[in-house]
Amino acid sequence: MSADRPTAGRTVVSARAIEKIVRAVTAHEFGVDVKSVAADLNDEAGRLDLAVRTPIRVVSIRRAQDDPRSIERSGGSVLARAGRSEQAIVDQVGSLTGSTVSRLAVRLTGAEIKQERRVR
Repeated sequence: MSADRPTAGRTVVSARAIEKIVRAVTAHEFGVDVKSVAADLNDEAGRLDLAVRTPIRVVSIRRAQDDPRSIERSGGSVLARAGRSEQAIVDQVGSLTGSTVSRLAVRLTGAEIKQERRVR
């Protein structure tokens, strides 16, 4: 073996590692703690079939009533944000793992109220 020649090898990413990546990306997209996100992975002919369960971070009802633009500033309606987040999850998981995501199912399990700080 020569020191200047790379050694041929193989890199395998475990299902557990991919699951952690999926959970981290999902948590980031929905603005929640990674511990509150669950993910199931299935191999579909070499592609990833994903199902995630996560809460979503939202502004409080009082804040939305007092300042209707707060919803827009937080990223829009829950449905609009979920739609954008789905595509971002597919893209980021694919980019980070090198895998193709064939399907993603997102189940929103709750709403985490975003506590806004007042500027003084």
